[in-house]
Amino acid sequence: MRPLPALLLLFVFSVSVFAGEAELLTSGRAALEKGDVAKAVSLFEKAVAASPKSAEAHFLLGRAYGAQAQKANVLKQASLAKKVSGAFERAVELDPNYLDARQALVDYYTLAPGFMGGSNEKALAQAAEIKKRDPLQGHRAYSRIYLRDKKTDLARKELVDAVREQPNNPRAHQSLGMFLINTDKNYSGALHEFEMALELDPAYMPAYLRIGQHAAVTGTDFPRGETSIKKYLGHKPSGEEPNLATAWYWLGMLYEKQGRKAEAKQSFSNALKLVPDDKNVKEALKRVS
Repeated sequence: MRPLPALLLLFVFSVSVFAGEAELLTSGRAALEKGDVAKAVSLFEKAVAASPKSAEAHFLLGRAYGAQAQKANVLKQASLAKKVSGAFERAVELDPNYLDARQALVDYYTLAPGFMGGSNEKALAQAAEIKKRDPLQGHRAYSRIYLRDKKTDLARKELVDAVREQPNNPRAHQSLGMFLINTDKNYSGALHEFEMALELDPAYMPAYLRIGQHAAVTGTDFPRGETSIKKYLGHKPSGEEPNLATAWYWLGMLYEKQGRKAEAKQSFSNALKLVPDDKNVKEALKRVS
């Protein structure tokens, strides 16, 4: 048998490495979603070792380290914090356009204390880089920074500006709606934004979930809220969309508000299967059990 040409061998090797990395990342994501953080860390570390120049592998490893830190004691958190920021920073070095990694750094820099590398200056610098590449994402990043700094007016202004700049973008209306419902408690304004998102794009699924959330929070229009959330539950969310655990949680809240405890219990149980460590879901399930 004649030996394979060198270029063909290199191609076969490259495909094998890529397939191995993809499998590790897929398995790692599944472990992280199930709350098996230790397994996720192990898988993502292997993925980084196999493909050290993969920005995605570093980003996911940073997320797994972050989940690990949430469960660790204070001393362990300090050492894990360096791993979290290091993984996200490396992802950005490898791919400056990786906005999820830049957003993760915004969150890290605004939430971590100074001795762990937290810095509003660094967070603002990342927000500026995000805005250069995606204006809407940039507005959202700035809004999060200002909100955590208790500068509510500035946080709101970023999202209002985003809608003014991109009035036909359903994601812009969705972002403003979420601020109005969660921060301002402006429920009528929030519903208007969610409905505008659907008017612009009837296939924009996150707006259905938020209309259901609005019904649960305000105790109004339960039938529409239930139909909307169930529509979202029939959808497979993309990476930037709310997960199905969130949808099950709000469906449970909707049922609880109506006194439908058995259905609420089932919905909260479904959510807990997807996010076993979520305190809000655990408390909700306990209320209706």
